[in-house]
Amino acid sequence: MGGTSGDGPFGPTGDPGGRSRPHKALTALLCVVAVAGIGLSGWAVVTRVLDFRARSESRERIEEGCGGLVDPDLVLALHGGTDRVELSDRHSIHIDRRSSECAVHRTDRPGTPSHFSLVLTLSPEDPGADDRLVKTGHEPFERFSAGAGSDVTAVARYALPHPLGDGSLGEYDAETLTARAHCAPGGPFSTVEAEVRAWNDDPLTAQDRRQLAGLARQAADRAAGRSGCTAGLPPVPTAFPVPGTALGPAAEAGGTCAWYGKFTAAEGRGPLPDRALAAPAGKASDHDACLLALSPEGTAGIWPAYERTTPNPRDLHKALTLSPLWIQTDTLVGDETRGLRAGRAPVRAGTAGGEELTWWASSVCGGRPAVHLMQVSHEPYDDILRDRLEPLFRAYVDEATARRGCTGVAFPRTADFAGR
Repeated sequence: MGGTSGDGPFGPTGDPGGRSRPHKALTALLCVVAVAGIGLSGWAVVTRVLDFRARSESRERIEEGCGGLVDPDLVLALHGGTDRVELSDRHSIHIDRRSSECAVHRTDRPGTPSHFSLVLTLSPEDPGADDRLVKTGHEPFERFSAGAGSDVTAVARYALPHPLGDGSLGEYDAETLTARAHCAPGGPFSTVEAEVRAWNDDPLTAQDRRQLAGLARQAADRAAGRSGCTAGLPPVPTAFPVPGTALGPAAEAGGTCAWYGKFTAAEGRGPLPDRALAAPAGKASDHDACLLALSPEGTAGIWPAYERTTPNPRDLHKALTLSPLWIQTDTLVGDETRGLRAGRAPVRAGTAGGEELTWWASSVCGGRPAVHLMQVSHEPYDDILRDRLEPLFRAYVDEATARRGCTGVAFPRTADFAGR
């Protein structure tokens, strides 16, 4: 018959055998869980040990390859952080070389090996011992990839240098940050410069730039101390405006292009550029620039007058694609003036002149040499602007030298602006 009211689901109540089967199953399950827990815990410990070892080895590699100039933990913290990096065997920092570099590659992200690089440059006190050569020419637009209907001058290939603070610490652009130690006279070097770059597919954030600026400053400061350069570096700034590449209306430009709006408001624009790309104007920057360009509409608007006054005019389509019309001005101070060339002509501080669509003036800013440049893109834009070139360049030089408190200005002769 059926079980009594004392029967349980696994057997009669009070029967020890009825309880033993579930009890044994539960005990076995707990044992399995315990063993698995011990195993997982042990693996976690092993993983932590391996991570610690990898990080320790990575720190040693950075310390050695980058000459002890940057904090390895700060380098590892870039791009969300990593514990595993390697350094390029071809590059390492050496204080006894005029220029050296280190390159850090992360190994935990397939396809994105590059992580951080540092370039150290020590400029000798004697300018005659500096063998650098720097071409002044620019090519700001992607003209060879332009097709019919392309707006070539809408976006530049590069961002202009932005000052770190007032510029006394250095500059930065879309990809790099440069900190510079200005050495006291009498030592072996005049400046010690550290340029850092974070290699990442995503655009740099303000936090990225703050971290990189700290690393650049640290590297310049440590290198200065080890190379006999007595210098005091200002702190890292708190604000990092995003360097852009899109040109806007020239009449609305400020910063390093503010002078241009004032000039065209007073003198009229005519065939001069209607677009501008500016950067914040730092009073102590070693390099600042202003890029000006004509839009397709502006170029088409001046072309009929050009064709009427020229025996063999250039094709408008080429001016809209292969040879866009633009002007760039630059001011370079201190060691940035060394080794400059416009074509075959040397561009030396203390001189003024013009060569191959580039004109330069000189001054002394804060006791250091300065060179002020203006480059015009391509023929025939220099001929179209012939009567405007000298007053335009003078307006730029006047503003640049006044803003910085420069003296001893040398300006090109009127004959330097005449056509050849």
